[in-house]
Amino acid sequence: MIGNIHSMKAFTFGTDKTWAEVATITTAEQTVNAPGVKVGDFVIVAAPTHQAGLGYVSTARVATDGVLTIKFDNPTAAGITPTAALVWRGLLFRPELPLTAEATI
Repeated sequence: MIGNIHSMKAFTFGTDKTWAEVATITTAEQTVNAPGVKVGDFVIVAAPTHQAGLGYVSTARVATDGVLTIKFDNPTAAGITPTAALVWRGLLFRPELPLTAEATI
């Protein structure tokens, strides 16, 4: 039963985060503290507001336990700094067993 969901949890993060500017016409990963997430979790994130010109990937990578990596996208002709100290929302799915390259459905 590789890949069964052991647990799911909704959580918030980002209230203490000052994001760095995302350069023009690029993507950039930035880390943010998210206590409780663990390497191996699958995480979906939602920004609290829209910010013109700035996009983000809605699946976040757990860099290390307690730290998420969010990928931002800036297709505009100027740098954009994500708004600081907002309450982002996340939903994590924790697998029952560690996933491996050999896992099949």
